[in-house]
Amino acid sequence: MSLTVEPVGSPRELAQFLRVPYRIYGRRHPQYVYPLLAQQKAFLDPAKNPFFRHAEARLWVARQGAAPVGRIAAAVDRANNDFHGETLGYFGFYETREDAGIAQALLQSARDWLAAQGMTVMRGPGCFTTNHDYLGLLVKGHERPPVIGMPWQPPYYEQQLLANGLQKAKDLFAWEFTAPEGRAPDRISRFAERAASRLPVRIRRFRMDRFWDDAEIVRRLYHEAWQGNWGFVPMDEQEFRHAAKDMKSMVDPGFLLIAELADEPVAFSMTTQDFNEALAPLRGSLLPFGWLKFLLAKRRIAGARTLLLGVKPEHRLKGIDVMLIDETIRHGASRGICRGECSWILEDNTVMNRSLEKYGATLKNVYRLYEQELR
Repeated sequence: MSLTVEPVGSPRELAQFLRVPYRIYGRRHPQYVYPLLAQQKAFLDPAKNPFFRHAEARLWVARQGAAPVGRIAAAVDRANNDFHGETLGYFGFYETREDAGIAQALLQSARDWLAAQGMTVMRGPGCFTTNHDYLGLLVKGHERPPVIGMPWQPPYYEQQLLANGLQKAKDLFAWEFTAPEGRAPDRISRFAERAASRLPVRIRRFRMDRFWDDAEIVRRLYHEAWQGNWGFVPMDEQEFRHAAKDMKSMVDPGFLLIAELADEPVAFSMTTQDFNEALAPLRGSLLPFGWLKFLLAKRRIAGARTLLLGVKPEHRLKGIDVMLIDETIRHGASRGICRGECSWILEDNTVMNRSLEKYGATLKNVYRLYEQELR
């Protein structure tokens, strides 16, 4: 049966692109959690996603005969390239059968398009940049389902990327805390208390009646805290609002924290309940009765994920980050949350990784980004 890789150009082809994972993972997979199809479709819609004000993307579906057997996407983000002074393109949404020919054809399609746009390096997988969900390839931790916003891929994907000349660029770590006794680990609480005794830091929740004011405070803190990090891409107000819009209605406000020192915002953390626990049985659709099932299951969620945590550079190493973690774990425990994941953390963020390990977190998953020069 002949293999073809065809660009997505119609709503029908986009629907096939979005449904490729159903052909890879089947109806009941023990780890894979289907993303909501409506959210994925909206993410890829230039009319709805402000990312595409400064980026372009192309999508492809691989077919054997008429049957979709794989997919890939590629993107060029001018905001990233202008900020870093590079010619980098991304690939993502990578899904395929365990077939070397399909993998090679998909990756070649992405390489060819990126090279035609003048890019000299391809990086991925992701969807697409460090500002987006589902970043990296899972290389450690396949035995458990992912938390919300994190990917799960079968182990053979790693061999497919390596066989096609991609090499490791950076690892991203996911650390896990547990609170089985309904409280933060003693080491965290003790250190947080010592830090609080030395600093007049006030940790407050987002003001939900002024949510977007606090979101803008966090956006500015995010840029100050993260702009020196590998892979950082700045976000303007419109794009940050788009990324945070679901938090306003879905996330427990006790998980959205800002730390203030002398009334000046100096740090923040943003955590969400692990909605994957409620979404897993729905297989990507809230229709016709998925909403009801989701709302019922949402009450029993036992996990959370800290998406972002940042401290202004001049206030680091003072324990403010531990104070935020302690408050997050305490609040989660009061709501029946007994485990939490901090993800992702760059492998060479030595201070954060050592701190998490020191205060009782365990390294749960490792995700890897790959790069390849385009010649």
